[in-house]
Amino acid sequence: MDMGAILSISENTVNFHIKNAKNKLNCSSRTVAAVKALKLGIVDI
Repeated sequence: MDMGAILSISENTVNFHIKNAKNKLNCSSRTVAAVKALKLGIVDI
């Protein structure tokens, strides 16, 4: 699924926020950032 469509925002906005999250978590990929956020308790499932 497309995150932008689900959140009703543009793809550019999604990429902007993903880039900021990766920078704040000091990660080079979305996957690593997601795993790190889960381990840190920032996100839960």
